[in-house]
Amino acid sequence: MVDHLIELYSKQCMEQKTATRWRMLVAAIAQGIQEGVFRPGDRLPTHRELAQVLGVTVGTVSRAYAEAARRNLTSGVVGRGTFVNVPERGRVEMFDAAPYVPPSMPENGVRHADNPPVLTDLGFIAPFEYLNPDLQTAVWRLAGQTGLNALGGYQPARGLDRHREAGALWAARFGLPVSPKNVLVCAGAQHALLTVLASLFDPGDRIAVEQLSYPLIKLLARRLRLTLIPIKMDKFGMLPSALEAACRAGDVRGVYLMPTCHNPTLAMLPEYRRTEIVELCRKDDLIIIEDDVYALTSDQRLPPLTRLAPERSCFIASTSEALCAGLRIAYLCAPEAFYDRLERTISYTVSMAPPLMAELAAMWIGDGTADDILAAKRREAARANVLARRLLDGFSLETRTTGFFCWLRIPDFPGGVEGFAVAARRKGVLVADSSHFALTPSSVEQGVRIALGIKDMSVLEDALRKLADLLQQGAC
Repeated sequence: MVDHLIELYSKQCMEQKTATRWRMLVAAIAQGIQEGVFRPGDRLPTHRELAQVLGVTVGTVSRAYAEAARRNLTSGVVGRGTFVNVPERGRVEMFDAAPYVPPSMPENGVRHADNPPVLTDLGFIAPFEYLNPDLQTAVWRLAGQTGLNALGGYQPARGLDRHREAGALWAARFGLPVSPKNVLVCAGAQHALLTVLASLFDPGDRIAVEQLSYPLIKLLARRLRLTLIPIKMDKFGMLPSALEAACRAGDVRGVYLMPTCHNPTLAMLPEYRRTEIVELCRKDDLIIIEDDVYALTSDQRLPPLTRLAPERSCFIASTSEALCAGLRIAYLCAPEAFYDRLERTISYTVSMAPPLMAELAAMWIGDGTADDILAAKRREAARANVLARRLLDGFSLETRTTGFFCWLRIPDFPGGVEGFAVAARRKGVLVADSSHFALTPSSVEQGVRIALGIKDMSVLEDALRKLADLLQQGAC
């Protein structure tokens, strides 16, 4: 999204040299929508982030976003951000040279552009954040510890020994026994993934991934000039035969996958298939990247691939989904052969994961808070899944007893899954359709991911009813 906006904005600057910057930014957004570069539900960068990369003021971005909302190009969701809102085909209002005229002030004193319609966001996974540990209490506890000031200085890039020990304990929750000496502390799962890709692969290397995959890996691969090879899946996840065929077709250097709780389909690789994939990786010397961040939400435990092939695997054990997103601590478990390269990458990307956050994570893992919070979230997730199964009964819905999201297959809807997402948005519900996760324009699996972490069950129920109504109308 950011790269495309920069490109389109630069093009507008060259073509409209006398226009103001905010007007050129609106024109860039409109052009991106008209050309299909920006899809329904795409999240625009924050005001501050975009201002920084474009070299403009935050006020310039704010004014452009307000005008884009007025023209129904975008909508804002409080606490979530600004999202692309594509109107019906052929009705994208392109930005012209007319001067900006603020919309008339309604009787309630709030402009539509400043107060867009309220949307229920089931597209973004906010993992029951209202059950997060109490930060105020935790900070008070930390303040009472001796030696806390030492965390204000530089620490080893790998992390302090006690933080790595906590990481080993946390990895054990995933079913992975690992020594603290094989653990590195990272600034969240995304940073851990970046660390692995930047450390162990070179530009041009080919990495096999599930045909629907975590969207960030597409962005990271593009930045690092890596080639992603989509591997066919079925309802159980990646097909070993498809991975083998990809290896025969070209030099594949690694494989990235989420075997226990696949995002977005919830697929779980059976144990026999895990063994087959590991044998293939040994045969073709593939590096395994296991990023199973939602594995702890599952009520079923299977051995991680890293446990089956520790000599070639990197396992990312994240805390954000189970504890709180603001913690930004993940533990990267890796073999000794990779360790030094991974640590060097941590040192030149973030220098070190924030030691204070790592201390907080270690405290929660050590005193049982992490287990209690995860158990509470799983209980709430169980309630939400029961609700989803009841309201979407009769449709092709994939759920897990305690999963934080579900997967709704959309086999036949006017306009496909993107048409369904647009229709849902018009009813006030955001969902994440399969185009966000697909590595190729056409995907075998057509569906939408529905996040369940809404605090008010009545709000979740209302949103799910709207989706059910849409499916009935579309005769899916």
